[in-house]
Amino acid sequence: MNEVSMKKRNSGFTLVELMVVVLLVGLVVLVSTQIPLFNLSFWTRATDRLRMQREAHYAMIKIQRELRPAGSSNIDTLDPSKLVIDLSTEESFFLEETQLLYQDPYQVQELIIEGDTGTQFNVTRSGGTINITLTLAREKVGTITLETAVKPRN
Repeated sequence: MNEVSMKKRNSGFTLVELMVVVLLVGLVVLVSTQIPLFNLSFWTRATDRLRMQREAHYAMIKIQRELRPAGSSNIDTLDPSKLVIDLSTEESFFLEETQLLYQDPYQVQELIIEGDTGTQFNVTRSGGTINITLTLAREKVGTITLETAVKPRN
């Protein structure tokens, strides 16, 4: 009878063995949940950066579209952070704090793009060519810089 009772006691798991199994299962679960979370944060940052690039590209296209038909003699680039397309109507693009705004010929302002600290809009003139640099900064996404040169047609 002693042998039978000894076999019964040895057939189960000890507390230490159970704790080791629980710890290992916990580690496997922790690692398996961290991989999708890391991928999700990477995906979110990449999507935000793509959105920022698309918005900056749209802003540059809008500037080019408004600037091309402008009369070269009506364009003012004396203030490097402001591009006046038509002196008579004050149609312009300008940076106000971190926002790039467009003021149409009827003095209505439209938000073109919003950035964070570090956003810059710089305009220079070289002969008949207007050089534009837009640096867009966003806190969690980073910074991108777009440059273009436009020759007004008139």
